[in-house]
Amino acid sequence: MSLLQTRLRWQKIVRSERTPQLKVAVLSTFTVNSVAPYLGTALEDAGLPADVFLGPYNQVVQECLSDESETARYAPDVLVVLPRLEDVWVRRPLPLVDDPKTYGGELIEMAEACAAAAARWGAILVFALPPVPESVPLGVGDASNPSGVHATAATVREEVRQRIAGRTGVLVADIEDAVRYVGGARAYNPPMLTVARIPFAEETFATLGQRLARLITLNQRAARKAVLVDADNTLWGGVVGEEGPAGIDLSDSGPGEAHRSFQSYLLELRRAGVLLAITSKNNEADVWEAFERREMVLKKEHFSAWKINWKPKSENIRELAGELGLAPDSFVLIDDSPVELAEVQAALPAVGLILFPSDPAGWLAAVQGSGLLDRLPPTAEDLRRAESYGQERARQEVARRASSPEEFLASLGVKVRIFAPGPSDLPRLAQMVAKTNQFNLNCRRRDAAELAALLANPGYCVRVVQAEDRFGEYGVVGAYIVEICSDHAVLDTFLLSCRAMGRGIEEAMLADAIASLPSHCNSQLFATVEEQPRNQPARDFFRKAGCAVPGERCALSRVERPRHVQELSLASR
Repeated sequence: MSLLQTRLRWQKIVRSERTPQLKVAVLSTFTVNSVAPYLGTALEDAGLPADVFLGPYNQVVQECLSDESETARYAPDVLVVLPRLEDVWVRRPLPLVDDPKTYGGELIEMAEACAAAAARWGAILVFALPPVPESVPLGVGDASNPSGVHATAATVREEVRQRIAGRTGVLVADIEDAVRYVGGARAYNPPMLTVARIPFAEETFATLGQRLARLITLNQRAARKAVLVDADNTLWGGVVGEEGPAGIDLSDSGPGEAHRSFQSYLLELRRAGVLLAITSKNNEADVWEAFERREMVLKKEHFSAWKINWKPKSENIRELAGELGLAPDSFVLIDDSPVELAEVQAALPAVGLILFPSDPAGWLAAVQGSGLLDRLPPTAEDLRRAESYGQERARQEVARRASSPEEFLASLGVKVRIFAPGPSDLPRLAQMVAKTNQFNLNCRRRDAAELAALLANPGYCVRVVQAEDRFGEYGVVGAYIVEICSDHAVLDTFLLSCRAMGRGIEEAMLADAIASLPSHCNSQLFATVEEQPRNQPARDFFRKAGCAVPGERCALSRVERPRHVQELSLASR
């Protein structure tokens, strides 16, 4: 779709009577009207229809300091802030000899004002790092100046990033990323800057809007958990069944090098918490023999599961989903065959699809450009995810050998710690609330800012659950939130990761929730189980606990912690 078609489409969307799910406010130090069509249509395509409000020109701090400003009255769900250093430094000469750190104050003050406003308004802040100024008086000599434009811009950008990145309710974007993608020679629009304070070309605004939408979507929805990858002409060049394991291309130069670089990228994804799996139409022995090649970056142990056979790939993906305990929308399939991708799309439309290019040198643009593998900085649980699935395979082997479920559970040595989360636990809590579907009382979603507010509210009891057994640590896998009322309590949230279900942890959690109630609640804990598309395991559990009918409030039965589950103190955490 051309840029003009996108703008016309946005006009049609704005005139429609659809109900927006998000209210997005954009504040900027320059004229920013051009970003709205691309931000709005990208959010629409992501299934997050949004209303986009553009704040007054170059009034970022002023709008954020007042709760009576136009932006405050708009009550945004997301506040996007787009500054330029040239605008922030308007009363100062460009950097030349002064200490670069002296140039950061204005932008830091702006970022702090925006963060404070977003917190007051209950909004998520998306603060964009400004691009390096286009005007560089020393020209190529600026790179030799430790106090020059580029050095100072880099210092200021990193000061702001370090100041706000990782805060609850704050995301960091980067305008420089859009400029670099478009290319410096095409990214700017000098005539429109002088006439209307529009600094960037339309293509830059389009790229920026699309990337802002990807970041907002990433905050609203869980990232994909697993990459399914084909083998032939994807992990390596050629068809192993025809050319043999020794004949596939894994050379140190040319196409083979591109395939090896792709493998290295997958390995980095795994390190960040993404599970890797293979689905390939091949003879399994040929594939694993290819993995014995010394040039292979990936090894068999890097994959959490695989289906190497001649079945339709959609059928294999369903089996892999069951094996890994994941829903289809947790997967991204990377395959060089449009036919295979079309078959999966028709059968499992929730699976993300990436076509591996016929020229393997283009793999990075295809994979990263899709946005399907975007993710926020990993939590501790993300970093151990691949390892945890290896541990789960060992558990399942023990389960197959056990004479009964009771014997299996007793052999695990499950231990749990149930505790009030601290600031370092908040990202993981927000992640679980955002993406847990199967064992979830009501699939009620809250962002990190809302959860932080509940933690500070004495009317709520918030707990997270950490578990381990003799095979290793599960990490933080569960949480519950109880609203404390005058003579009873209400279970607001109750969730558990699917990889920890059926081990007695859910019973230990509910037992703790009831046992921890204040005396004035008379041990009465009420709950309403809501029927959601995927939460059948939670409905089954709460039916046994006294909630027989979804949607009806009921008093939960008192439960005991299973004898095979040992509860550890916080001190042993």
